[in-house]
Amino acid sequence: MQGYSGKEKRSLSIFVAHEKAIIDACAQHERTNCYLPDYRRCILFFIHITEYHVKFGDSWCFSSEALTQREIASIAQRDPSGAPQAVYHFMTYTFTEFIDTIIVKDIFITVSIFKNNYAPLPFTSSEALERFSNKILSRMHRQQSDLANISIAGEPFVLTQSDTDSSNFDVDATRRPVIFDFGEIGWLLASLANFTLLNTSSFTSDVSVHVFGDSLESVVTSSNLESMYAVKLCLGMTSKSDFGTTTTRQYNPLCRWPSESIEDHRPSLLR
Repeated sequence: MQGYSGKEKRSLSIFVAHEKAIIDACAQHERTNCYLPDYRRCILFFIHITEYHVKFGDSWCFSSEALTQREIASIAQRDPSGAPQAVYHFMTYTFTEFIDTIIVKDIFITVSIFKNNYAPLPFTSSEALERFSNKILSRMHRQQSDLANISIAGEPFVLTQSDTDSSNFDVDATRRPVIFDFGEIGWLLASLANFTLLNTSSFTSDVSVHVFGDSLESVVTSSNLESMYAVKLCLGMTSKSDFGTTTTRQYNPLCRWPSESIEDHRPSLLR
C-alpha cells in the first residue's frame, strides 16, 4: 500500500482482504468481454453493501494513472467539476468511489490535427510545432493562397483529457461534470484544445457555446483554426505523418484538395 499513511493502511485493510477476489473478477471480465467493440477494463464490485468502481490496466503506465487520479480528485473537491476518489490501489488495480450518474444524450469523439492522432515528431516547444505547421501551409498556398500562417508560439496551455471517449466522462446526480479516466491527461496549447472541442460531435459543439460564452464567435473565426483544418486534411492525405521532415531527400507529399472546399469539412458550428 505504497503512498498511504499508517492510519490509511489500517482503514484500508478491508480492501486488502478482497485483492484476490478482485484479481479473479477482473480476469473473468477480460476473458468474457475483451472481444467486444466497446470493451473497457473496469467492473463494479461490492464490499458488503458498498459499491465500488474497479479499474485495471497495464503495469507500465497504470500506477502513474492512479496517482494522477488521486491528485485530480483532491483538487476536484474544491471545483464545480468532479472526479471519483481513488480509495485504494494495488498492483494494476484501483478501487474508486462509485458515482451515481445521469444519462447524457450525445457522445465525445476523439479528434486530433495529427494523422492517426499522434504527433509525428517530438515537438519540444510551441515554436517548433508552429514551424512544422507553417511548413505544411507553405506547400499548400499554391492551391489555397488565402490560408494564414498558424500563430501559436507563446500561447497558454490548457490541461485536457485527450481521450474523449464517452465512457471517460459523465454527469453525476447533482449535474456536475465528472471525469473517470486519467490515462491521457496532458497539456495542450489553447488553439489545439479549441480545435479539438470545436471539431467533434454536435454535443461538444453545444458544450463549446457554454465554454466560450461571448467569445465564441472570435474563437470560431480564428485564422488559426481555419489553417489547422487545412493542415489536418493535408496530413490525412499524405503517406508520411511527419510530412517528410525526417528525410534528407526532397519530399513532395500528395496534397491536393478534393472537389469540395475546406469549408465542407468544418463542423456545423463553423459554417
